[in-house]
Amino acid sequence: MTLPAPTLDDLTWADMMAAIRRRIPAESDGTWTLHAPVDPGVTLLELFAYLLEQRLYWLDQVPDALVVAILRLLGLDPPRPARPAATVLRLSASRPGTDVPVVPAGTALTRDQMGSVVFTLDDDVTVLPLAESGGITVWTDRDRTADLRARRGVALLASDGAPARARFTLPLTGEHSAPGPISLLFELDASAASVASWLPTAVADVPPPAELTWSWFRPDSGLSGPFEKVEDGTAGLRRSGVVRLHPPAGWSTQETGVTVSTSAATYAAPPRLSRLAVNVSVARHRRRFTARGVDLAEQIAGWLKLPGQHLVLPDAAGRLLEAAVRLAGEEWRPVPDFTFGAPTDRIHLVDRTEGAVVFGDGLTGRIPRPDPDAIVNYVLGGGREGNGGLTDNWVAAPDTPADLAVTAASLVRAEGGQDPETVTAARQRAAASLGEVTRAVTADDFVTLARTTPGVAVARAYASLGEHAGFACDLVPGAVTVHIVPSAQRTDPDREDFVAAPQPDPGMLRAVAARLDEARLLTSEVFVRGPRYRDVALRVDLSGDPADRARVSAAVTSALRRFLDPLVGGEEQDGWPFGEALRPSAVLRAAQRALGDLADVAGVAIGLDGADPDEDCDEVRLRAGELPVLRSVRTRIVPAVEPGEGLE
Repeated sequence: MTLPAPTLDDLTWADMMAAIRRRIPAESDGTWTLHAPVDPGVTLLELFAYLLEQRLYWLDQVPDALVVAILRLLGLDPPRPARPAATVLRLSASRPGTDVPVVPAGTALTRDQMGSVVFTLDDDVTVLPLAESGGITVWTDRDRTADLRARRGVALLASDGAPARARFTLPLTGEHSAPGPISLLFELDASAASVASWLPTAVADVPPPAELTWSWFRPDSGLSGPFEKVEDGTAGLRRSGVVRLHPPAGWSTQETGVTVSTSAATYAAPPRLSRLAVNVSVARHRRRFTARGVDLAEQIAGWLKLPGQHLVLPDAAGRLLEAAVRLAGEEWRPVPDFTFGAPTDRIHLVDRTEGAVVFGDGLTGRIPRPDPDAIVNYVLGGGREGNGGLTDNWVAAPDTPADLAVTAASLVRAEGGQDPETVTAARQRAAASLGEVTRAVTADDFVTLARTTPGVAVARAYASLGEHAGFACDLVPGAVTVHIVPSAQRTDPDREDFVAAPQPDPGMLRAVAARLDEARLLTSEVFVRGPRYRDVALRVDLSGDPADRARVSAAVTSALRRFLDPLVGGEEQDGWPFGEALRPSAVLRAAQRALGDLADVAGVAIGLDGADPDEDCDEVRLRAGELPVLRSVRTRIVPAVEPGEGLE
């Protein structure tokens, strides 16, 4: 139950004066007889009532500084600063006298002619020469290039735990050495929970679903070898990201092939590639600048030994994102507020609206002394204006050095840009966080924490209380086994990479286990496992003589596969409930709903774990943590039963 917020200024001036007048006769022993406004005493009382009403009003107001201090005291984030949008750019560049140019990190590019929205590259980009004709080819078990070009999605690696590999041929031309890494964008058809690595909300350290090995090869000769270093932004092909491959000495653009392989493809579902691009880098809506003492000399010269000193930075009003200050050879660190600052702390605030660095008052934060050699490194950008669509006409910002001709095209939408959070919004966020589950006490707590594990796509979870990994047949007090089902594609069950019984990958199990271990009670033992699947075979008896038996059989098979599916099955279509018994009557209703007027379902028989489907009356029980997976459906036609037939 949430307690209502108290209201302290509900006493008005009129109410106070009415109460005061009622007390005058008793307090004055009847000697004060004129209570009208013309009486000087009443005038004074009205003045005091007015002043008290103002005090009550301010008593009910909470200043922003107090709100920020309380949020920090509670361990919650203070109002969040602006956040820069991010995108992925494919670059083209030329530099006189250089075979393979390198566009350095921090290069500024703009998508409009005015240069008002500027993005900078996160990494150096080796702009490899590309052939004018042809494109990237993909080979798994066969040539998948047509699927990749049509954006139909290519299943790269399997999910059966066996060795697997995928081979790509890049459209490189000539014979040039690479002065830097090969940058590849792998855009995957991944779950929304697996946020692309370039977005601000992406999780930094996500365990990979499988251990991958990256190598190069030359298609015409069969030569191959490993890369010296791999920077994998996809976290083992779990999410979309940029992969930077550092080639060994002697590598040239004739080695156009790239192989990714694994000795055990332990994916929950095969990673599906929707696009692959070369010569790419993540770019963010921000740009770094430096202001030195000579640029700020007039402001610094006007400083006195008084609180409230600040430095307005050039062109930073409304765009200041972050700043680092160095005065008298010492670093001053940024803080969200001065509440917990000591008189000797070298701290400062970032005022985005004014575009200034603000210093303390000597009580909370040191007062700075003038320093003609001051240095302020600051970043401009952030906010919603950086968000935008796709465009192919990115050019270097107007003040970029002209020795490198750079153009770019955005491959994905620029997303993630946010304006600074207001104090009111921070209060609302803090209030909402009070209802968030942070400790694992009840079974629902374990389920909620498992499903919301950052960076991995957990679709369902079930907490089996008392289940212990070492004591399969006994209930162990304090033990909890959490069974998780990963997210998997369910839109096209006829695809060859469709996974009927998805199991969590090892990285997902580690991520969920680590989160539950932090949230569990001290005496609890927590285990994280995948579900135990039971193979189900069904026999569906149809009465009458359907006109199209093949159509009827296909319809009932598709419907029952979906009805028993671990992710979209059940009556609520959110997955078959863990441990729910298989009842012939429920299966019969699902089959009849799917057939409609095509045929009448006379009966259903169920077989479990390879047994013939002969159980047509009693329910088939499953244990906690178990789910069914439909392996076969056999339909047969039985004679129609006329009403009253067989009755004496």
